Amino acid sequence: MNRKIIVSASAVLISIGIAALSTAWAQTATPPAGKKFPTPTVAIVDINQIMQTSEAAKSIRSQLDKARAGFQQTLQSKNDEFRKMEDDLQRQREVLSPEAFQQKQKEFQQKVADAQRETQDRRNKSEEALGKAQLQVETALNQIVDQIAKEQGITLVLTRQAALHFEPEMDITGEVVKRLNAKLPSVTLAFPK
Repeated sequence: MNRKIIVSASAVLISIGIAALSTAWAQTATPPAGKKFPTPTVAIVDINQIMQTSEAAKSIRSQLDKARAGFQQTLQSKNDEFRKMEDDLQRQREVLSPEAFQQKQKEFQQKVADAQRETQDRRNKSEEALGKAQLQVETALNQIVDQIAKEQGITLVLTRQAALHFEPEMDITGEVVKRLNAKLPSVTLAFPK
């Protein structure tokens, strides 16, 4: 019984909150006295298509693929080196005193831990470099969309993903890609060495 009252009270409070927010929104969405909101002119931009087809995005992917391949090769080489070191250490176990073996094992574990820290640091720096490159593309993209909106009198630009339906002539993606390719034909990723 008490649970029903609490649930009912919660539902009433949520309804009141929604009504209050709706009223507040309606008040903020009302233009000042004597002024009208402009009739919206809407355009659509397909961000996914831009990130697949623009030269800047392609250059990022190409560099990223090359860096990943090199990183994988380096990791494989380190793993092979550590396996060999571990095998050598196991062979030495028979001839070394327990104290000497423990010391060698400790040194080996320290080398592995150092390599793991170095690998994680390299990953973090690579992620940072990728983030900076993507920000460069996003900044140029936003500037281009703003420029096109001003030129064409567009008052609202939505992403393709936000629009359930639109007329094809509302899509400015092709023009955005064309201008982005001219403005930012490539982006250089600053990967750690």
